[in-house]
Amino acid sequence: MKKPLGRRIEDKFKNAFLKNRPRVTYYSDGMGVKNKNLGFMNDPEFKKAWDFSVKGNLDGWSGNVPDLRWRVHVCVWAAQNCMKIEGDFVEFGVHTGILSMAVCHYLNFGSSNKKMYLYDTYEGIPTHKLTGEDKEFAKNYNDILYFDVYETTKKNFSSYPNVILVKGELPASLEQDSPDRISYVSIDLNNADFEIETISAVWERISKGGHIVLDDYAFPGHEKQYEQWNKFAQNKGTSILTVPTGQGLIIKA
Repeated sequence: MKKPLGRRIEDKFKNAFLKNRPRVTYYSDGMGVKNKNLGFMNDPEFKKAWDFSVKGNLDGWSGNVPDLRWRVHVCVWAAQNCMKIEGDFVEFGVHTGILSMAVCHYLNFGSSNKKMYLYDTYEGIPTHKLTGEDKEFAKNYNDILYFDVYETTKKNFSSYPNVILVKGELPASLEQDSPDRISYVSIDLNNADFEIETISAVWERISKGGHIVLDDYAFPGHEKQYEQWNKFAQNKGTSILTVPTGQGLIIKA
């Protein structure tokens, strides 16, 4: 029995839509891609590094570790390049180490002659110097995600004798312990002023060719960071690559 004309027209449009609708190869962390080679996610060493990081970050993320594999891939790539450049590694804003744990595992960092310095309060974004929207933003982040994770993070890196945790507020905590030369920087302080003050304090120590990964650079709600980083880069005669993950990347000339 033939379907009514209206039903046939409806089915025709439905089938056309289903046939032509966008099909993403990967979607997570606010980003979807279609018809791209995602071979890095299937690299056995990368998978081991990611699994290692997920296991260590379960407590810090209340059992729900977000799928940040593409962001981790960017950091691993940058850090791998910087193994050949003079200077140690630094991460400004660590939490329980979702990025740096993967970097350490992938690069077998414990056997390296480099050091990695991990700077954080390990209990959230400091709010006592903030006002207005910045203070409200920090309070919301602290309420949703942050709590005292120092012991957890310390345990996560216990097998790496060349990883140094530095607890305190940046940039003042640089005075506790910091490297003379730097090749790799990962920065995620969730505040424009904190980030610019910190990078300004270490800029001259960063070697030529050093990589700086900005975690929040192109994310909605972080426009102030985007603007201040662009201004900083312009003043230094360089520019920032916007990565589809939302990260930014500077390679020091």
